[in-house]
This record gives sequence, structure tokens and C-alpha cells, in this order.
Amino acid sequence: MIESLPYTFGGLKKIPLKKAKFVILPVPYEATVSFKPGTRFGPEAIIFSSRFMELYDEETNTEPWLNGILTLPEIVQDIDSTQKMMKKIQKNVSKFINNNHFVFVLGGEHSISFPVVKEYQKKYPDLKLVHFDAHADLRKEYEGSKSSHASVMRRISELGIDIYSFGIRSISKEEADDLKNLKNVHIYFAHQYRNQQLLSIAQQLPEGKYYISIDIDCFDPSFVPDTGTPEPGGLTWYEVTGFLKKFIQTHDIVGADLVELAPSHHYCASSFLAAKLVYKTIAYICCKK
Repeated sequence: MIESLPYTFGGLKKIPLKKAKFVILPVPYEATVSFKPGTRFGPEAIIFSSRFMELYDEETNTEPWLNGILTLPEIVQDIDSTQKMMKKIQKNVSKFINNNHFVFVLGGEHSISFPVVKEYQKKYPDLKLVHFDAHADLRKEYEGSKSSHASVMRRISELGIDIYSFGIRSISKEEADDLKNLKNVHIYFAHQYRNQQLLSIAQQLPEGKYYISIDIDCFDPSFVPDTGTPEPGGLTWYEVTGFLKKFIQTHDIVGADLVELAPSHHYCASSFLAAKLVYKTIAYICCKK
């Protein structure tokens, strides 16, 4: 019975850290959302839904959980300061990164990606980033905050990291103008790049260590209505998973996150899709030739 399973990703029994290749880190942080609130419930809903998944992946003919997946305790939100929270996240992920675990962070709002990426860059100075999103997230600041979810890619770009963004279909005039000077930011707009074009790009991106950041609103709202800032014209399930499969086959992925799920309730298709996408990404990594 599902009720008897541990409240962990996939309902998996707890294993020793040394036996885990992948660690799932819930970060239910929400402080700068600008439309629909609720991203703080995202990690819990993803973990809940994941307990209903089949742990056999039919596409890859694998059981990814056999490689070792450990769900960590959530990082409790620091209400005193955004900066304190960012430092807390960075400190928490450092030991797992340094011990060569693959950290898969579940958000929470998109701002949590910055401290994780910053810590990964310490280990991998040539780190690059693949970014799925509806929004460019390149604002210098938003509503008075430089740590806003709408500024996270701007902060990451300032680290000197090359960013490759897909699914973008919402960008301010200021961000569009700034792109001329942001030489390390490469945007593939949703209205220009779809289907086979995405698969081609996945194989053409430069070699190196990559972090993958997936804002769930990269999907069209018909697939994922439960997100803070939905935008029409988004990507489909097979566009995103097709890209990830091709990209992971030819590139070295060291960490990832999935953010911005704002579930209407635990029993919703959006939460299940998010859980499945996390597990599917792990499957692609595990069966990489």
C-alpha cells in the first residue's frame, strides 16, 4: 500500500549516504513570487506524487533507483533575510557536491538556483548551465530585490557562467536590450526553436560540465497549469525530455534543479509531471553510454 511507503522521493527506503549517487534536496523557499503564490509547497507535492510512480522506466529499460537515490531533509526557510537563506542553501549543498553526489534540488522559487550553482562552480570552474523556462530571468532586480526569482539568471551570468536558455517566451524590453552586452547568455526563444531544432541544438552545445535548471513553467500551461507565472506557447513533454535525452548522452551533467511548481493540491497532474521529469532525468543519466 502506498500509505506504508516512506515519505521520500519514489517512496524509497532510506539508504546510507555513501551508497547514494543522487541526493534529492527539498528547498521550499518562497519570498519573491510575483503572481500566484504556492511554490513553497512544490517540493512536498513532488515527493508525494513520486510515491505513485512506477520505478521501472520503460523508455530506457532501467530501474534508476538501483543507482541509489536518497531524499534529504528539507532546508527550512530563513525568514529573517533572503541573503541568509541563500548562504544556508550554499552551505548545505557544499558537502554533497564535494563528495561527488549528484544534487537534485526541488524548489521553491527559482532564486534558489543561484547559491547551488555558485557552489557547483567552486568545484567545476568551467561550469555551464542549461536553463528551461518561460522567462529570461535576467532583470537587474525586481521589486527592489536583486535576489528575485526574476533575476536569478542575471546573478548566475555575473559569475561568468555560460547560460543556454530554452522555452523563453516572456522577456522585458530592458532584458532584451541588455542581451546585446551579455555575451555569455544564449537564448533560444520558444517561437523560434521547437521539436527537431531543439534536438539538433542539444548535440551542438559546447563540451564541459553542466548544471540543468528547469523552471516548470517552461511547459505550456496545458501540460502544467500549476505554476506561479504560466505563459502560453510553452514546450511539450516530449520536447523537453527529448532534448534532455540527447543532451545528457553527449554532455557531462553534474547537478540539477526543478523549481516554480505551485501545486493546487497534492493530487494534481502538474505535481506528477514534475516528479516524473525528475526521475526521467535521473534515468537518462544512469543509462548514459
